[in-house]
Amino acid sequence: MGTDELVAVLEKVDLFHDLRLRVLRQIAEAGREERFEAGDVVIAEGEEVSGFRSFSQRGVEMHVVLTGTALASVRGQQHAELRPGEYFGELSLIDGLPRSAEVRAGERGLSTFAISKWTFADLLDEHPEVALPMLRVMVARLRATEAAADR
Repeated sequence: MGTDELVAVLEKVDLFHDLRLRVLRQIAEAGREERFEAGDVVIAEGEEVSGFRSFSQRGVEMHVVLTGTALASVRGQQHAELRPGEYFGELSLIDGLPRSAEVRAGERGLSTFAISKWTFADLLDEHPEVALPMLRVMVARLRATEAAADR
């Protein structure tokens, strides 16, 4: 997928849709596409995100689903099916804590746009205005989760 196509995908992602085109282009150029076969583990629950792993080629990343689906589970219970335009792995990039869920490629496989931990950190350093829209999205998710738990 070319840079322009990636920018078009990223601008629809709630974490990124308020960003300027220049910043979206920078993100698109800094990340990379990854492909996973059906059932492949993309991230493992409890996986550490510090130490040597954070400097490996696949390092610690967040992923935006481009094609296919991903299945997220927590403690063995399926939690969500992620579709194109949705993302996962962002929490560990922010807080550095182990992964809170396992995410596997769906039955038809999965392609993602991956953004590494250091690319994400550089983005926030260079463009601190990115943090506020991201915080709004995460707070909205937290409130929705709390409201669902109260039901």
